[in-house]
Amino acid sequence: MESSGQKQFKSKYHILVWIALLSLALIGMVEHGYYLQNRPPFKWQIYLGLIPFSSWVVLTYLATKPKWFTTRYNVGEMYKVHRIVGVVATAMVGVHWYVYFGKAKTALGWWGGYVALVGMFIAFLVGILFLTPWFKGIATSMPRKVAVWIHRLNLVALIGANIHVHGFKRLSAMVPFLQVYDILTYGLVIYYIYWMFKKRN
Repeated sequence: MESSGQKQFKSKYHILVWIALLSLALIGMVEHGYYLQNRPPFKWQIYLGLIPFSSWVVLTYLATKPKWFTTRYNVGEMYKVHRIVGVVATAMVGVHWYVYFGKAKTALGWWGGYVALVGMFIAFLVGILFLTPWFKGIATSMPRKVAVWIHRLNLVALIGANIHVHGFKRLSAMVPFLQVYDILTYGLVIYYIYWMFKKRN
């Protein structure tokens, strides 16, 4: 348990549980889709994309600091886990791209993948250099507000990943995987944009 003064907070590692549960749910839907298509199961290369996607969904949602979250968890401590998860997720996306390079046969699959990869990498790089205490000397060279806006390229990366998935016929034909994937992607993007405008007012 984490504490701040007299207040007791829940474990900061709950974030890993949420990511694991979402990842398992999406992987289960994909495997169900492959079963219905009479395809071989356990496409681990796809897991390398689904797990980072799940991580980005959870991290992006928590970045809006919903009330249920801030009243139960030490947000500062959670961001320490956030940073590590971000590093691991970006590395997994790089491996996913490497093992699946050239597999996309459509423009959606190809360009969606590249948009997701580039958007995530830029957001990751800016986040690590300018939004963490790891590189204090460098961090002062860019205003925090600018770094935060660039870090929000994560939203572009999420949309790119969604387009990427739509570019694969077998994945785009899977029910309910594709519907859940779309709801997670665009529901989160719309909610985040709403939160940004609400925060400014």
